[in-house]
Amino acid sequence: MKTRNLIKTTIALSLFSLNILAANLNVTIDKVNSNEGKILAQIFKGKENYKNGKPESSLIVPAKKGKNSFLFQNLSQGEYAVRLFHDMNDNNDLDTNVFGMPTEGYGFSNQAVGNFGPPKYKDMIVIIGKDTKAADTKVKMIY
Repeated sequence: MKTRNLIKTTIALSLFSLNILAANLNVTIDKVNSNEGKILAQIFKGKENYKNGKPESSLIVPAKKGKNSFLFQNLSQGEYAVRLFHDMNDNNDLDTNVFGMPTEGYGFSNQAVGNFGPPKYKDMIVIIGKDTKAADTKVKMIY
C-alpha cells in the first residue's frame, strides 16, 4: 500500500513540476487580409529541427481579417522559431506561382523577413528561459 501511495505522489509531483517548468508563447499576427481559410502555424525547437522541418508542435486556427493571436503551450526551456501561412483556399498547402513565390500570406516569428527566401534562423529566435512563464512574438504577414 505504501508503495502505491509513493508512486502516486511521485507521478503527481512530476506532473506538477512539468507545469511549473512549462511556458506559453503568444503569437500575434497583424493584418490578415481576409476571413477566408485558416492559419497553419508550426513552432520549432532549435535550429536543427527548423532546418530539418521537424516542428515541436503545430496549430490550425480559423483566419480572421485583421489581428489574430494564438498560443503555443507547455514549452520547455530553449530557442524557438515560428513559421506560418494563411491557407486561404483550405488545401493545406502554401500555394506558389510558376516562379515558386508564395501566392498566400506567410510569416515568421519576430517579424523576420527573408531576402529571396526564408529569413535567417537567428532573426526568428524566441528564447524560453528557465524562469519564463510566458513570451510573446509578432508575425508580419506577407501577401
